[in-house]
Amino acid sequence: MESKHIIGLLVHNHPGVLLRVTSLITRRGFNIDSLTVSPAGIEGYSRMTIRINDDSQVEQFINQMMKIVDVKKAEVLPETASVASELMLVKVRTDHASRNDIIDVTSAYHASLVNIGENSLTFRASGTPSQLDILVRELSVYGILELARTGIAALETGDKCLADE
Repeated sequence: MESKHIIGLLVHNHPGVLLRVTSLITRRGFNIDSLTVSPAGIEGYSRMTIRINDDSQVEQFINQMMKIVDVKKAEVLPETASVASELMLVKVRTDHASRNDIIDVTSAYHASLVNIGENSLTFRASGTPSQLDILVRELSVYGILELARTGIAALETGDKCLADE
């Protein structure tokens, strides 16, 4: 079974950097399932968090990313020494009979009810990607009308930072 690896990139915040990174991903055929970009908290830099699905591609992925001039650092964030989270909005089909059951399921995942429609409930949930995957499976029994996920955000635990040399 393939495992998923989280890669953190520290990149210069210049126009076209995201295009160069995604073009390389496309050209090399890397199989990614999440890409998130945000300010890095360091003037002039952004942080990209990418999750790839293939064990055999991790080292090659890091090497290819470091060939891009605007990539300052690329490293694997170890699963056992990182915190990861994702945000999800999910709209679930409901009727009056199932409404309380759905609320019970979502409360177990600390999801917040953000909208009540006549035939739907919309929730906001955050957690690890695997926690959200489980919540989606549990809610699919009721019928998911819409789903939006932000992509993974991850940081290494402890004092080490991606910006460290």
